[in-house]
Amino acid sequence: MVKEILLIISVILQIIAAIVAIGLTRRTKYNLSWMLFTVALTCMAFLRLGEYVQITDLKEWRLPSEFFIWTGIVTSLCFAVGMLLVQKIFNYIARAERQRRISERRILNTVLRTEEKERQRFSKDLHDGLGPLLSSAKMSISALSSGDTDERNREILRNANYVIDEAIRSLREISVNLSPHILNDFGLSRAISNFINRLPRGAMRINFSTNLRTERFDMDIEVILYRIVCELINNSLKHSGASVATVSLVYADGVLRLDYRDNGCGFDVAKVEQKGMGIANIQSRVSSLKGDFALKSMPGRGMNAVVEVHV
Repeated sequence: MVKEILLIISVILQIIAAIVAIGLTRRTKYNLSWMLFTVALTCMAFLRLGEYVQITDLKEWRLPSEFFIWTGIVTSLCFAVGMLLVQKIFNYIARAERQRRISERRILNTVLRTEEKERQRFSKDLHDGLGPLLSSAKMSISALSSGDTDERNREILRNANYVIDEAIRSLREISVNLSPHILNDFGLSRAISNFINRLPRGAMRINFSTNLRTERFDMDIEVILYRIVCELINNSLKHSGASVATVSLVYADGVLRLDYRDNGCGFDVAKVEQKGMGIANIQSRVSSLKGDFALKSMPGRGMNAVVEVHV
């Protein structure tokens, strides 16, 4: 009796599974492997039903042994061929995923190159456009200062001259930050050193070490690593309260390794990765170079970021 009840439950479940599979056939866009699985489930339902008839007293409903043999063969073939086709689907999905990642990387590289070109164009426009105008204004004020003027007017001219000097200095600083010419001319090491030297004194001591001399790398690598260093230093200055930061740039065995750390307040890495756009930008930039990025930090224990790129 228990066997009959279990067999009835099995038949009902097999029939429900077959009906559900048939109902999903359209959603799978009539995928052949799914259709084969559906046929196999239907055959299994008939097999269970035949087995139930065999153990009951319904002799007039009993099926020949060939029915079980051929139904079992069809079921096995459907499952076997279906699994082979599913393997092809998985392989296709894996290829599509690889192509998607390659396309995303190409798009990201294009975006980064376009961004850098726009930075260079804007920097050049500022330098070549506003620079000469401010210099002309400074020369005119200097000419006025040399004339006979009273003390009040000389004070106004001195203030104007000071303001123009500050405007020229700010313009140069903005132009350099947008597109550091020293990076294009002298390479990554000199550009990072120059950026550190231009930072306000006393805010945070930064120790920079590198084994690079005259080595040059692909422009994308140099620009992205330079932007990452700038981003990390600015984050430390704004948020960490660190007194000391260390930047290490080492090239060995075809790998360019950037190691950055500070002694600031630290943070929860999981929360920062969820909310911090700066970290997300660094990760996407490193990903565009097929590099590796590791970030370690704990509240009260500073932070450490490592970037490795094969060049």
